[in-house]
Amino acid sequence: MNSATEEHHHKDYIKLYNLGGGAAKKITREVLWGNDKVIQKKYVNILPSKEGYMLPINKNVYEELERTIENNGYEADLNVRMTYYHNVSRKQQEVILKGQIDRFNTYNNKEIYDLQFI
Repeated sequence: MNSATEEHHHKDYIKLYNLGGGAAKKITREVLWGNDKVIQKKYVNILPSKEGYMLPINKNVYEELERTIENNGYEADLNVRMTYYHNVSRKQQEVILKGQIDRFNTYNNKEIYDLQFI
């Protein structure tokens, strides 16, 4: 996730790469709080295999990440559920990933974190 502020510019998004080896289409991505409360839902028709997709995050997702960091937590109560259709098999696939935050060293007096969904 890239979440940075540069004077007047804000960058709050998650970047998805190469979902389904380029064969995924009709992709629905839901950010869940816990196991079932949907706090953001986005739809993408297709992700080309060599390109990424910048997925904006909403206020609820951002606030949950801030709460986790403020409480020195490393496991966010966020899950990502992605459903998509495989272009070849035409079967629907579902993947559920758990949010985990890793803290890195301070750089120019700014805290740096890495958000992974595993």
